[in-house]
Amino acid sequence: MKAMSFWEMLTSHNIEICIPKIQRDYAQGRIGKELLRERLLKCCKDALDHHDNPQMHLLMDFVYGSKEEDNRYYPLDGQQRLTPLWLLHWYVAYSA
Repeated sequence: MKAMSFWEMLTSHNIEICIPKIQRDYAQGRIGKELLRERLLKCCKDALDHHDNPQMHLLMDFVYGSKEEDNRYYPLDGQQRLTPLWLLHWYVAYSA
């Protein structure tokens, strides 16, 4: 398995990611999990602040799914990792 950035995943495989309509709740959104949210946001900010330092890259674990004939990728596990990456890329692109 090869580690790749979100952008590499989209461009090198020429895929469209389709997030299923039904998902379980985000762990970071649950009551009492404020520390998880704060840690995730801090890790994202640190990775952005030090994007040129490979040791500071944010590893989001794996995304598992299947690529269909129509070049659509359907993640079975990892939707909750893909969503904040998409939102972050969208925000940066919109802000530029």
